[in-house]
Amino acid sequence: MNIVVTGSVLLFSLTVLNASAAVTVVECVDAKGDTSFRDKCPPGTTKASDKVLLGVSSNKAKSIKEIAAANPVVLYSVPSCDACDLVRNALNSRRAPFNEKNVQDDASSQSELKDKTGDLTVPSVLIGTTVLSGYNRSALESALNQAGYPAPDAPSAPGTTPPPVP
Repeated sequence: MNIVVTGSVLLFSLTVLNASAAVTVVECVDAKGDTSFRDKCPPGTTKASDKVLLGVSSNKAKSIKEIAAANPVVLYSVPSCDACDLVRNALNSRRAPFNEKNVQDDASSQSELKDKTGDLTVPSVLIGTTVLSGYNRSALESALNQAGYPAPDAPSAPGTTPPPVP
């Protein structure tokens, strides 16, 4: 089996290997000087280098509580806001605990929103240090993924209970 990969694909592939797994990657150079990375060099190429790489794996899943502590979620909203409802539903489907602040008649929350986001747009969501204004499902999902929140159908870490959906 020959494997031809680029450096970035190789790094990505190796991050999903089990910690006990190892793979030898051989750098092969053909007559034109083109380089490929394989498990062994095919005829007509020469071996430039090889390296044994160990997979990296984390068996300790973080609990929702740990994720929320590292990347708290704050939703700035107003009543009767369809986009706010969409963000709230998306956060609930991800079981991401969040603090919701109604900025309609609350000068303190309005000031906080302006300081954190630069304007008074609702909905606005803070996920750790990431600021999202308006509703964009893919951006929200991406920010939650980046923060470590589990996918909607992902199992919780052992010994944890998902937070109640408000």
